Amino acid sequence: MASIHDRPEDSTQENDQLAIASHLRQERIAFIGILAAWITGLVGSALIIIFLTNLLTIFQTGLGDTSWVQLMQGLLGALLLASALTGSIAKLVSSIDTAKSGRLRIFLIPLLIWPIFLIYRVQLSDFKSYLRRISEGSLVEWLGFVLFLGSSFLLLKVASEVRGPIVRFLTRVGGLGLFLLAMEEMSWGQMIFNWNSPAIMDQHNMQQETNLHNLSFLHYHTWTIAASVFTLLFIASLIGFLLRRNGTLRLGSVADLLLPIGCTASYFAIAAVMYWGVVLEKQGIDLVYFHTREQEIAEFLFATGVFIHVVYLFLDLPISSLRAKQSSPQQTV
Repeated sequence: MASIHDRPEDSTQENDQLAIASHLRQERIAFIGILAAWITGLVGSALIIIFLTNLLTIFQTGLGDTSWVQLMQGLLGALLLASALTGSIAKLVSSIDTAKSGRLRIFLIPLLIWPIFLIYRVQLSDFKSYLRRISEGSLVEWLGFVLFLGSSFLLLKVASEVRGPIVRFLTRVGGLGLFLLAMEEMSWGQMIFNWNSPAIMDQHNMQQETNLHNLSFLHYHTWTIAASVFTLLFIASLIGFLLRRNGTLRLGSVADLLLPIGCTASYFAIAAVMYWGVVLEKQGIDLVYFHTREQEIAEFLFATGVFIHVVYLFLDLPISSLRAKQSSPQQTV
């Protein structure tokens, strides 16, 4: 008896399914690229506007002068905006698909930017203005919110396409968890609409905000919890890198879902270092050239690492489900 798999029409059907999957993948890559370009363009525009506002203030008041740090900030904004408009960001995002060199570039981005940031940080003359730009409610926090929300949307979208009840359940839980993180970041809309917290929150929330992570019984432990989570994710990304490199991690498995891809290691590593600095500062250990408000930068790096891994899942989980379906035992006639 010949199996269905041996039939020419069955082979054609499989090729058609693979073609559809490949087309879907390319559409998703293009969608992620456009989304990343918009976010990058908005960040670049914001940096340019801040630079021009400083120039206008100096021109109108005649007080102060333009520092090289402010000039570097304006140039960085122009570079980000130009990268978004020329399509460089979209090309960079597309390189995460299969190219190892593309993933290497993604891994290197924070490692290359971090020294520039440290130089910028050391040369600061207007420290209060800097803190306003990175504190709660700043552009940094908004970007983290956008990345968490986008990650949640992508995971929930892909959950209905994955194969296997455990992976599907974990994908949905992950999507809901990331939505929770996004809403906590914006105090469930309070940062946007500026409402007054309910009375019960005023009584038990250390910052009188509508969120859970600042409740009195949790507030003083959040820094240690976050630092530990970032450290564990860094270790998990290294394990994931080694298992994928050795070919021992099956695409679409629970481990594939939970272990971040290797190029996220640099994001989680820097986030962990910064947050352990927050822990030390909160314990009264003064660190030179470090401020606790810079935890928002660490949280942004964490959100970026999560988003990169979710994009990987968004692209690969449906493909793995298709492969599993095709490799399952075929009915014979």
